[in-house]
Amino acid sequence: MDSKLRLLLVEHLHLGRWRARRHEKLELDLQAAIAGCEINLHYQPQYDLGSGRGSGVEALARWSRLDGEQVPPAFFISVAEQLGLIDALGTSVLSRACSAMCEWPNGGLVPPTLSVNISAQQINERFCRTVGHILKATGFPAERLELEITESALIEDVDLASQCLNEWKALGVHIALDDFGTGYCGLNYLARLPIDRLKLDKSFVQRMPFERKTAAIVRSVFALGKELDISVLAEGIETERQCEMLAVFGCRDVQGDLLAKASAIDQARTLLMQPWGQRWKRGLHAA
Repeated sequence: MDSKLRLLLVEHLHLGRWRARRHEKLELDLQAAIAGCEINLHYQPQYDLGSGRGSGVEALARWSRLDGEQVPPAFFISVAEQLGLIDALGTSVLSRACSAMCEWPNGGLVPPTLSVNISAQQINERFCRTVGHILKATGFPAERLELEITESALIEDVDLASQCLNEWKALGVHIALDDFGTGYCGLNYLARLPIDRLKLDKSFVQRMPFERKTAAIVRSVFALGKELDISVLAEGIETERQCEMLAVFGCRDVQGDLLAKASAIDQARTLLMQPWGQRWKRGLHAA
């Protein structure tokens, strides 16, 4: 065997072993982080596009390891699902977010809603009971809680999803369909399932100023929401042009870095109570 090829194979083998060891350590660290409530919660404010008034926040899990490494949520959530830790992680996030919001002064504003993401693996009878227990234990009003699920979660088991969603609705909880437009959810599900809000995926919002067909799709989503009496929130707002187009399309609720980035609770509270969040600094008002 050629010496260069042999060297490449050895390096590849060492790299593979290093990645395996690193992945194993991350798994162990994640178990410890969940058990010790070391997963931090950040909150991204949501706003009314017409008035600039803060209307809610989305709780987002963030993991900063002891060595300072920021582990991407998509990665550690996937690992949690693979290891069967997602129930523990999801329960911890929901409980801590509800407790924190109970202590959140609203400064005379309408109390904000709290949106929390739910994994497909959490759509089960056990977690349905957990939601009820958390609401009772924390005293957080069910009508201010919004549970976000993805389209793929509906497809995995429609009957189970329907049962769980109806149980959450019976508690008074609202249901949002996250990343709408990126999955394979049939539109008939919107008529069959108790969905209160669609969260239009940021990929559509960011492409619509440059793509006529994408803009037409976005406009159609808002028209569909109006016909079905389902509100639509646009995610990933980054530019004024996006705000202008969404206002024309009839969008009311928005969320994105232009207005406020996800941040620790104190900063998120301050931004939520400021009309337009960070946008006010630029001297901008209604779109």
